[in-house]
Amino acid sequence: EILGALMSMIIVWMVTGVLTYLACVRLLHPDYDIDATVMLITSACAVLTNILLSLILHQTGHGHSHGAQAREHVSAPLEKPALSNASLRAAFVHTIGDLFQSISVLISALIIFFKPQYKIADPICTFVFSIFVLTTTVTILRDILTVLMEGR
Repeated sequence: EILGALMSMIIVWMVTGVLTYLACVRLLHPDYDIDATVMLITSACAVLTNILLSLILHQTGHGHSHGAQAREHVSAPLEKPALSNASLRAAFVHTIGDLFQSISVLISALIIFFKPQYKIADPICTFVFSIFVLTTTVTILRDILTVLMEGR
């Protein structure tokens, strides 16, 4: 469970690193073309997919079922908060990170679609949302490292 969560966080950081690198390249070499329509359609689909996935993951981690067994445990209080499983939390945070990156691309696409001369919005949004994604994963990474270092 913990190693899966660690892998998820490593993947988030690697993807964010690659996106940041590509944003730096775009700033240094601004002679690139962007198809804003394709960017807009792709990012809108990614936003919708990540919203759906995050809702599914959040519902999976809420600690009780809605099936026939739920009637047997109606009076039992929930002992663990939602998403208490580390790998499930990591997957949820991974999905939220992907969602914010997709929102970044969507914002960039909208700006570029209406004002093509502002294509610098793409790397700028990448930087802003990459910082946000990295800061949101620090807490879960700290929890993972605490467990791996037997800090509990």
